[in-house]
Amino acid sequence: MLSASTAKLGFQQHLQKFNPLAGINWLELSRAYRVFLSNPSQGILHIIEAARHSNWQQWVEQRLASQATHLCSASIQIDIQQLSKLPSDTLGGAYARHIISSGFNPEAFVTLKDGESSISRRLAISHDVHHVIIGFEGTPIGEFGLAVFVLLQYRDLLNVFVLSHAPWFAIGHIHQVPKLIAALSRGLQTGLKCKPIIAYPFEQNWHKPIKQVRQELGILAVLS
Repeated sequence: MLSASTAKLGFQQHLQKFNPLAGINWLELSRAYRVFLSNPSQGILHIIEAARHSNWQQWVEQRLASQATHLCSASIQIDIQQLSKLPSDTLGGAYARHIISSGFNPEAFVTLKDGESSISRRLAISHDVHHVIIGFEGTPIGEFGLAVFVLLQYRDLLNVFVLSHAPWFAIGHIHQVPKLIAALSRGLQTGLKCKPIIAYPFEQNWHKPIKQVRQELGILAVLS
């Protein structure tokens, strides 16, 4: 027979499998909270790392992988210099300009880390692609608006954390509350209307005008 302590340990381990917060990197989470409002882009990178090995993130990735089975094994190559030659109203041209102006290196997302799935890599890369598609800048207000959109699409823990900053931002920036509400509204409307965006092969559509991309995703009317 199992001892009481062994049975208790087994029960606790069983519960851990269903605990969505299990696996959270709390140190990375604390770093995200410290820098997000002053440097939202850096905060996002910390939040991604914080959630990377959590049960919740695993559930999100399994759900999204089922929506994008045709893309899960696809290789993503990003040449910012080539994309920057595209017109600014195309997906690739606008994305390149966004990355360059933000000082990002997309290659940091392209290389798979040990134990990382291809779908998690796609999630990391697509964050800034979504900024361009939905039309949000990389400001705190832009990140809040995009967080609503992505949360509705992904149902992920990462964007719950992002949105948890919104009340504090509003208190400290009362004059920007109307812009914040407008961004949250746009994120809500596009998130509800948009087709599963994880299934959209953005790397095959860099040349398309953003307006056409939005039309294909079913959100052109919302953003017009």
